[in-house]
Amino acid sequence: MENNYFGIQITLVTTTATNLLLALRAVAPLVPATCRELTIQADSVAAVLIGDAAIGATRYGCKLSIGGSKVYRSSSVQDVPLGAIFLFSPGAALVNVEGWC
Repeated sequence: MENNYFGIQITLVTTTATNLLLALRAVAPLVPATCRELTIQADSVAAVLIGDAAIGATRYGCKLSIGGSKVYRSSSVQDVPLGAIFLFSPGAALVNVEGWC
């Protein structure tokens, strides 16, 4: 990725858990597996849920409403692993994702 930055919008399919790294690589195959900083923003009326591989309508770590965002930052020990983050929405949703890697 040029300048180690990416900004990508992805579409979530209704009630399907989506691995963030796989969704990003479907749009831009060279997105790295880890980032120093990552922002996820809901861009639809439908809520966007963020969690792990077992995510679902009643099991999630964070819920974003339209315009809401979640920022992840690396520590001195580890960068943010994109493959560990899953997204879920009870309705079709657009999600804006940007990262510095």
